Amino acid sequence: MTVSSRWLRAILLALQLWQVCGLSLEQLCNYWPGSGYVGDPGDCKSWGYCKNNKLAARGQCQDDLYYDSLSGKCDKAHLARCAPQHWELCAARQSGEFVADPLDCRAYNKCDNEGNDDGLRLCAEGFVFSNRLQTCVSSANGCPQETFSICAYMQSGTTVGDPLNCGLYLECEGGRGTRRACTGARYYNYKTLRCQPTQPEYCPNDDSSYRPVKHPPPAVDVSVCARFYDDDRSGIQLISDGLTCHGYYQCSSKHFVGKWHSCPHGTHFQWWSQRCVSPQAYSCPYDRCGNLNSTFVTAINTGCTQYIHCYNQIAQNIIQCPKAYPYFDERGGVCSKYFPNYIVCYMEN
Repeated sequence: MTVSSRWLRAILLALQLWQVCGLSLEQLCNYWPGSGYVGDPGDCKSWGYCKNNKLAARGQCQDDLYYDSLSGKCDKAHLARCAPQHWELCAARQSGEFVADPLDCRAYNKCDNEGNDDGLRLCAEGFVFSNRLQTCVSSANGCPQETFSICAYMQSGTTVGDPLNCGLYLECEGGRGTRRACTGARYYNYKTLRCQPTQPEYCPNDDSSYRPVKHPPPAVDVSVCARFYDDDRSGIQLISDGLTCHGYYQCSSKHFVGKWHSCPHGTHFQWWSQRCVSPQAYSCPYDRCGNLNSTFVTAINTGCTQYIHCYNQIAQNIIQCPKAYPYFDERGGVCSKYFPNYIVCYMEN
């Protein structure tokens, strides 16, 4: 990677971080068509009330209380959970030291009591910044706290559009967001709460929009192992990337950075067996065209009565089998009179 490309990558990441860290209450509500209270990204004492993608009201907690985004209530300072600001992270550090960005522990910035900002820095791929060691380390233990996203300001159980990936969505739980994709490589429209075959009109026509081929899952994930590794079982565990049918992260404990891997071409990852299997053996809820050379694949949740047209391993459109030949046989790639005895025909996502 050249110096100029490294700078460009750093600038793009900085802009993405600003999109979340710099969200106003109005922008926060824009990603959520539901109704309810959210925390103010710029003030831990303040809250907003969202309705139909708009900020309907705003206010502050009384006296010495702070707004707890997860419960949606004002509470005492030591009980309220609020996303930290950069100046708060630097308050306990010497001028000139560095702190990891709470949104992405690969990124870190310099603490300066004069208020100057000399730019965002990035650890190498697979490394995160340790506040204690003041250097980049290869273990997720280096992360000073859990990374957070727009979900840091939302109540648990909320589904919102992903500000960093237009066309994807986040399921919020405990202040953290799990990124999800619609089935069949469709786009999530956060104004209608539905998946659709075309890119929403509000998505920018650039690389910040969701495109399955150009935007594969990250090569490393600093939080996936901590969130999903099962302590009841030991050894290496494989965890679905939540975006593709063939990708997974490998974790050996809760304390390591998850590294992304792909199943061999022609197979999909079956999470409960921890194996790569034939596509017919798993009803994958993401784009079933991915990692396959197939022209047609079964559409899930249809009892094998519908199929998807694939082009360049990306789903294009869904087609219904005719009444005379009502069932789609994925192995043969044709509609048939006979019901195919494949797992994908029975399972739901």
